[in-house]
Amino acid sequence: MKESPARFADLAGLRLYRRNIFAVTGLPVDARGPAVRRHRQRLDARLAVEKTWAGDKDSPVWDGYRKDEVRLAFEEFQDPRRRLVDELTWYWRDADLGCACAPGTHERHDEAVRAHLTAIEAETGHGDMPAARRAGYWSDAADGWAALLNSPGLRGHIAHRMTALADPRLDDHAPDDFLAGLPGLLLSPFAELAGDRSVRPRLAEVCADWTDHPVFAKPLPDVFEDTVEDSVDRLKDALRTAGERHEAGQHADALATLEERVLPAYAEFELLERFVPESRSEEMAHTVTVALNNVALGICEAGLQKPLRSRLIEAMEAASRIAPARDQAQIDENLRAVRTGAAPGAAQQLKPSECLGCVVLLAAIAGGVVAGLTAGAAWATGIIIGGFVLVGMFAS
Repeated sequence: MKESPARFADLAGLRLYRRNIFAVTGLPVDARGPAVRRHRQRLDARLAVEKTWAGDKDSPVWDGYRKDEVRLAFEEFQDPRRRLVDELTWYWRDADLGCACAPGTHERHDEAVRAHLTAIEAETGHGDMPAARRAGYWSDAADGWAALLNSPGLRGHIAHRMTALADPRLDDHAPDDFLAGLPGLLLSPFAELAGDRSVRPRLAEVCADWTDHPVFAKPLPDVFEDTVEDSVDRLKDALRTAGERHEAGQHADALATLEERVLPAYAEFELLERFVPESRSEEMAHTVTVALNNVALGICEAGLQKPLRSRLIEAMEAASRIAPARDQAQIDENLRAVRTGAAPGAAQQLKPSECLGCVVLLAAIAGGVVAGLTAGAAWATGIIIGGFVLVGMFAS
């Protein structure tokens, strides 16, 4: 199976339906030859005197398309590989496609397109739709598209359309090349929407409907890869700051960093946990647990527990909630000691995972080598030292 056509990358994201060539030109999906040329001539004449044209009656672009957008759409229309992707993601309506699809297939396809398009437009602020209603459209889109993608009839439909278009540029492709690219394309708007942190809590709930379908469950983590890495980077940066303050004996400042930066960053990470391998999720939980535990106990050992008592208890309660199974017993014991004001010796510090420490240290060394080649020795030294600080900050 070849790589999916480049058109999937062109349409990915919130522009999925806005850039569709049938939405832009207003042509039906079965348009061919002379009909396409005549329609283009009419639009060229119209756009010679008008700034925009509305496109298809169901186009999501309210202010119309400009001349250059229409011209580009017609050029893309000439490439059958691009055209076929756009056919699959626009309304088929009553077009005579000559396929052998089962009765009702085309109607179900159009319902899935409409639900998906409506959900995306509502998320981008087009139309005043309550969040509860948006969730319904997202769910309908997930169910509708999953049913189509799991239907053997869709592969037959694509095979028929490839034969009907009769263009040698399709000879290097099989129906499965187009089928393979559709799940990722349909999920791609989530990657852009996740850039808004305020949307993430609700978006995680929305994605649950999509992960219920195996056809979407497998590619969905890839869609969120950049968002997850951004979240992890912020969490590690906050942990590094807390660790430096802890090592310097600035225990109250370290606790404030945990409260104000680490816990909020971890809460964001938790929203994305379903898209992260379980082993990595557990290591992040372990690292944050170690930070909370050891800073709290450092405060106790420094004799500062009385003025910070309520905050210490909250920090340890957070550690107990976050702790993976391997840390739970020790964390709960430490929490009891902090609550009762027991002597520091009654509680024990935890050590970061050796596996995680090696990963962080190796990453820091690798980063230092790259920095040395690109930004100079000073940057390289700083990055490598930062790695040692992060590994050792809560192990002392």
